[in-house]
Amino acid sequence: MSADAGFLMTKIPLLEKRFSLSYFRDDSCIEYFLDSRERSEQVSLNLILSWDTRANGLYVSKFYPELFREKASKYLSAACFYLMVHHAVHEFHLRDECIVWLETDRAVFRDFYAKLKEFEFRISRARVGDKVCLKGIFHDLPLLGCEIPLIRDSFERM
Repeated sequence: MSADAGFLMTKIPLLEKRFSLSYFRDDSCIEYFLDSRERSEQVSLNLILSWDTRANGLYVSKFYPELFREKASKYLSAACFYLMVHHAVHEFHLRDECIVWLETDRAVFRDFYAKLKEFEFRISRARVGDKVCLKGIFHDLPLLGCEIPLIRDSFERM
């Protein structure tokens, strides 16, 4: 495990302590819900991953966890992203080192996705305006010291 991966793995328990993730799966699409444990309220619902069955990889349809609005939340968005992708890869029975792709603003790539060393995101092509398509690789790291299950089925939330 790289030093970067070790750093990310220290943030996952912090995320788990303060927030809970649940999901709803509809065929090849999973929507995630992020809730504050302290306030018992939803923090974000714009978290959607889709399984591209032809390419046998993941497409990040939406990732806006809104964690930047929470106090002392630095790096928790990265932990949330990793947990969601980790969960979806296992839920869809994809292989380690499967492809993960998404579209975002060039600044968001530079300030967030480029720093996620676990995924090795690169710009695969430029789009209209300041948009870019990113392509990365998922590396399945052991989630040591984390409570299981990390992500609950949304029906368990009720």
